[in-house]
Amino acid sequence: MNRNATLLQLTLLKFTVGVCVVVGLLNVSVASHLDTDKPNVLIIYFDDMGYGDMGANGPSGLSIPVDSKYLDPAARTLTPNLDRFANQGLRFTRGHSADGVCSPSRYSLLTGHYSWRTRLKRGVTGGYSSTFMDADRFTIGELFRKHGYTTAMIGKWHIGMEFQRMDGKAAVKITGNDKNVLGKLDLSKPVMDTPAHRGFDYWFGTPASLDMPPYAWLESDSKTGEVHVLYQGGIVADGNVDFSQARVARNSDFVLFDKTYGIHARDGAKDPTFVFADYLQIQAAKVVDLIKDRKPDDKPFMMYVPMPAPHAPHAVQESFQGCAGYQYGDYVVQTDYYTGEILKSLGDLNDPKSVAANTIVFITSDNGPENQAYTSSLQLNHDANGPWAGRKRDNYEGGTCVPFMLRWPGKIAPGTTDHACWQGDFVATMAAVLHYDLRQDEAPDAESFLPVLLGNPMPTERRAGFIEHSSSGQFALIDQSGEWKLIDGTGGGGNKRTCDADNRETRASGVIRGTPRQLFHLKTDPGERDNLLVDDSTNPNDNHDPTPSALAKERELYDILNAIRGDKIRGTDGSSNIPR
Repeated sequence: MNRNATLLQLTLLKFTVGVCVVVGLLNVSVASHLDTDKPNVLIIYFDDMGYGDMGANGPSGLSIPVDSKYLDPAARTLTPNLDRFANQGLRFTRGHSADGVCSPSRYSLLTGHYSWRTRLKRGVTGGYSSTFMDADRFTIGELFRKHGYTTAMIGKWHIGMEFQRMDGKAAVKITGNDKNVLGKLDLSKPVMDTPAHRGFDYWFGTPASLDMPPYAWLESDSKTGEVHVLYQGGIVADGNVDFSQARVARNSDFVLFDKTYGIHARDGAKDPTFVFADYLQIQAAKVVDLIKDRKPDDKPFMMYVPMPAPHAPHAVQESFQGCAGYQYGDYVVQTDYYTGEILKSLGDLNDPKSVAANTIVFITSDNGPENQAYTSSLQLNHDANGPWAGRKRDNYEGGTCVPFMLRWPGKIAPGTTDHACWQGDFVATMAAVLHYDLRQDEAPDAESFLPVLLGNPMPTERRAGFIEHSSSGQFALIDQSGEWKLIDGTGGGGNKRTCDADNRETRASGVIRGTPRQLFHLKTDPGERDNLLVDDSTNPNDNHDPTPSALAKERELYDILNAIRGDKIRGTDGSSNIPR
């Protein structure tokens, strides 16, 4: 048995011992519920999965190894479980994340509130960062809790939390991944402002991405609600942890992780039993246990399962290595496999007594594919961003138009829709399912797309459009029809170099996109090849000057964009002037 497999067994055993009481308590609240007004809800949230990573989103020229253990070589897809799910539910071809990067997208998914209205104007938080979520911000966990649900989160948070100090002073306020603060932290004390403080009855997971320390599991106590850092299956007992030197910590079982571990991740504190490649298996096992350990008369559940994959590090378990023929592809396959294990635990869709029969499942991703994953995958005809221009961080569709699917047996007819929406709308949609009228300060930027799910037209009175946002803070607007898009700036607002829809590398400030703003008619130009504001007769991809109608459309969309962001771009809160 290899080292990883041994550590996985030990880790699972220790976590089973450590949390058996928690699971026992949860079994009175996490289960199937046959009240169709209160369906169970499961959110599976990928990290850096591109639109083209999922086979159901388009044809693939992949060549799968003939002896692949998890894949059908004839199918030429890395995601058989996601493809099966797509055929069972409604697949959105124009479903967007909130941002081109991680933290802001996760925030908006859970709040229905644009992240740029908070103090986080660009980029992401780190593993030790303080939260950028306001103390009174309404979350989807709170929505379901107030309607009698048990709520749980299993996986990556990445919205910030508060680690307490050794000197007893206020919690450390940290931005980024500053190792110099580690000597100030007391990891034996409860961690504050975690998911367990934001609407989730139970949380088991990690603070941030799998390449950001601390590399350890955190878990909430079902009795006290406290969240503790775990190592070797137990709570950290000694607060005097010295992380200042690159050696085994003097007073703790933590070590200072560095690149010698063979994983591309930032240096920082690591539990010796924490195995990067086993994260998805441990996460899926926890979710499956919670779903299966239920009783027929339990409360309905809402469970949020944010996976750290296929984001780097591409830590592939040994059994998946080589199944796709390249590392990133192997990791996508591993991600799909454990997603399938979670979906199988819901039971048979055709069994009216199964959990699956009355569970809304929402599967999506926080942004598009990472640069390195995208470029390496192209060598094997794997187009991670699909038909779009741009990648992670960008405001082009490749940065934000992501896998986006929902299933609700007997309610949502299988098929596809080109309805344009963003992930923040999910909060308003679930409020509509629960027949709950949101207050003005609850999910203020969200619009329910429940009519689309049920096969009905959207109401005539709607918001004028929704905003997309890049890693550098650039704004873009997609109008109500979903046909028009205005980018308020040059380039994609993210990567210094990006790609066009034909997978050609280009400078982000290239000629085609070199205007102060960019206008695209997505209905006829989904690949954003033709910036309608370009005036360049020498450009072979553009044979026109800006027309009066294009200039008028630019002014119209720019007015809407400014009306939505208003003075709140400077950081104040509220939403009274937002077109709804």
